[in-house]
Amino acid sequence: FHPDYTYSDFIGQILPNVAEDGQVSYKFTAGPFTNILLDAYTHPEEEYILIIEEINRGNAPAIFGEVFQLLDRKVEIIDGDDDDGFPIGTSEYGITNAYIAKIVYGDPTRKVRIPSNLSIVGTMNTSDQNVFTLDTAFQRRWDMRLIENNFDNVDPELANAEILDTTITWRNFCTAINGIVVGNSARMTSSEDKRLGAYFVHLRDLQSDERTKELMMNLPNKQYDELRKKESAGTLTDTEKSLLAEIRDAMKQYRKFPEKVIKYLWDDAFKFNREVVFENTEYQSLEQVIRAFMYAQGIDRFKMFKENVISDFRDSEE
Repeated sequence: FHPDYTYSDFIGQILPNVAEDGQVSYKFTAGPFTNILLDAYTHPEEEYILIIEEINRGNAPAIFGEVFQLLDRKVEIIDGDDDDGFPIGTSEYGITNAYIAKIVYGDPTRKVRIPSNLSIVGTMNTSDQNVFTLDTAFQRRWDMRLIENNFDNVDPELANAEILDTTITWRNFCTAINGIVVGNSARMTSSEDKRLGAYFVHLRDLQSDERTKELMMNLPNKQYDELRKKESAGTLTDTEKSLLAEIRDAMKQYRKFPEKVIKYLWDDAFKFNREVVFENTEYQSLEQVIRAFMYAQGIDRFKMFKENVISDFRDSEE
């Protein structure tokens, strides 16, 4: 789902259809919900799953419309004549929708229900901002499951990857920062949602090869600045042009982590209390923080953090 996704996209809509002779007609074109409903009804011996990724990035109750009523499922067979005859797991209530009924059953007058062999799974990231809120009436119709924010099931290659040349693993950095975020809950709104996720970064954001490390080691020696001056003056040799291009590629790689992770901590997670983790008397702007990371080496790239925070990076247990 996304903010522009609608009921018509999900259920279906009447669209123009141009025949070979040029005649235009209008007919109901099924959306993903109606299509999988037809498949599940046609093949009752098979299990079907409709997965809705980022369900809270769209206005879910509006997108579901009257289908919202179908989310209540039958949980037991009632003795006697009061049972409706449908198996457990079928929608407890039927809805009237002639377009869906005609596609699925071939009978526009038949009540529509979700069959017991069709499950709907929705995923959502509660920490995302500027997304739609799922109201209580909608949420209570789902079996909710919290996916814990830890490294138990994360690819070890990512979890144990060292952040560039710092010797600090992503797991340790993430665990230490998240511990501070949660421990600082009294001063933060929805602190749990401000934590770093295990997949906040990609493995490629953390890694660099030996050539890249070698080039970055020369940055503090003003080599890059000297080459830029020559570039402005138009006096670069072909060899120097190639070297400058390599240095810029290396800088681009080393900017990914601070621009993505440290920027998030500075601008969002600790926006109103930076003194908790940052040496904010020395570093008073994001520009200073990024530059400090770029022009340092090894563990000193984290010198914008307080000493006790850096110790936590080293000491965090798996």
